[in-house]
Amino acid sequence: MRSNQGATLVRLLTALVMLPVVLALIWVPRLDLAFVGLIAALSVLGLREFFAMAVAKGIDVRPRIPMFFGLLMAVVAWWSPFYMNAALVLGVVVVAWAQVLRSQVSLTALSVSLWGLVYVGWFPAHFVLLHTRGQNFGPGLVTLLVVVIALSDSGAYFVGKSIGRRKLSPTISPNKTWEGSIGGVAAALIGVTIAWYLDHNVAGVHLPGWALWQYALVGGALAITGQVGDLVESMIKRDADVKDSGDLFPGHGGVLDRCDGYLLTGPMLYYVLAWLPASV
Repeated sequence: MRSNQGATLVRLLTALVMLPVVLALIWVPRLDLAFVGLIAALSVLGLREFFAMAVAKGIDVRPRIPMFFGLLMAVVAWWSPFYMNAALVLGVVVVAWAQVLRSQVSLTALSVSLWGLVYVGWFPAHFVLLHTRGQNFGPGLVTLLVVVIALSDSGAYFVGKSIGRRKLSPTISPNKTWEGSIGGVAAALIGVTIAWYLDHNVAGVHLPGWALWQYALVGGALAITGQVGDLVESMIKRDADVKDSGDLFPGHGGVLDRCDGYLLTGPMLYYVLAWLPASV
């Protein structure tokens, strides 16, 4: 019991230290480039964790090239989506070229290298695109995404622990339940409802100006996508036979452990904006 309480305390203290730093990087205009640096650093560290798990599986990968392009995509995304996507295409070509030049032929190594480049390089770079999007509502978009996924995670955990019975994916993550998943979506919907109210009733709130049904649609989509991202990372860890992807954040594990719910939702929200443009 004391061990569990100690672990919970460590997790709480880590979160309390991280939260104000992350909020400052998101909202303080003079720290825009520092936010880009944060995303780039998380991409590189996440790629290192990802390829370490691949090596643990006995897959002979060469992580330095994907790590370089993961860094590059986050940096050039600050200028435009075109540069970010061009960096992805160039990265795919270079990673593939590096693989075919090796004497060992391995479809697994090629596939893992390319998936890592997309999963932990290209996906996170969309946070930079979100942050620079629109007329002063970019930070609001990033904050909305962070809050929705945090609420979804919390709702899924507490509902699943309280009344969860039906296993969601017993092979990949035995503790997750359908009841918890529904609770996570419900918590996210409550969060976006509050965001809608603030957006339309409080001056100075920089959010997209969507109607309530649009907020609900986006919130539900993000919650479900975040849960898929969580399961994907759990699948990778289970296959690599590791408990955590790393130990960077005390009590929280590694970058992928902390950011698994965000990897797929960043692109999701960015491209949803092309369909539901902001009305501010």
